[in-house]
Amino acid sequence: FNMGAMENKSLNVFNTSCVLADPKTTTDATYQRVEGIIGHEYFHNWTGNRVTCRDWFQLTLKEGLTVFRDQQFSGQVNDSVAVQRIKNVLVVRGSQFREDAGPMSHPIRPDSYIAMDNFYTATVYRKGAEIIRMYDTILTSEGFRKGM
Repeated sequence: FNMGAMENKSLNVFNTSCVLADPKTTTDATYQRVEGIIGHEYFHNWTGNRVTCRDWFQLTLKEGLTVFRDQQFSGQVNDSVAVQRIKNVLVVRGSQFREDAGPMSHPIRPDSYIAMDNFYTATVYRKGAEIIRMYDTILTSEGFRKGM
C-alpha cells in the first residue's frame, strides 16, 4: 500500500508508517503527522455523507473540506488555532505556490484530465482547504455549520 491512508465506507486503511510510533524514537512532529493522518481519514467518514463526489471534478470539495476540518482539529488539540494556521500557511506557501508556478499547475476544478492519480496534488488538498476556509470566514463558522 503506497499511499499514507485511504478512507472507505466504514473502513479506513493505513500504511503502518502512518499509524505506528515508537515512543523511544518518535519526534513530536511525527506524532502530529500520525494524528493528522488518522484524523483526516476519520473525518472523511463523517463528511463523506455530506460530500459524495458526483464526479472526479468534485474531489477538491471532498478533500478540501476534510483537510480544513483536520486543520481545525489539530489547532484545537495541539498548539493553538493561530499557531496551526501559521503552519498551514507555511505549507501552502511552500508547496502550493511552487505547484501553481510550475508545469503541474491546474485549477481546483479542471476541465479534463489524463490520469486520475495525477490529480491528488497540493491544489486539490491545500488550495481546496483554503477555499473551504473562505466559505467559513464569509458565512461565519455558525453559518457554515448550518450549511453543512
